[in-house]
Amino acid sequence: MAKYKRIKILDVVRFMPPKRHSIPGQDFNIMSSEVMRWMLRSPIVWNYIWNNIKQSGAIVYDQDSGTWRGIDYEQNDD
Repeated sequence: MAKYKRIKILDVVRFMPPKRHSIPGQDFNIMSSEVMRWMLRSPIVWNYIWNNIKQSGAIVYDQDSGTWRGIDYEQNDD
């Protein structure tokens, strides 16, 4: 199953037009990456990211509240 998901995301990027990942003359900033902005336009990429996060165990779902949270989240009642 993991191989199938990987193939789907690779199918997205195989058709990417020329894009810059870093901007010449500027310090690297992932938020300025043309490559990442282009990739994040695809629902397949968003699903790939989300599924990897869920399967990592780094977040948990609370059925009572219908919300997700990080496993190390500590609520501060300020």
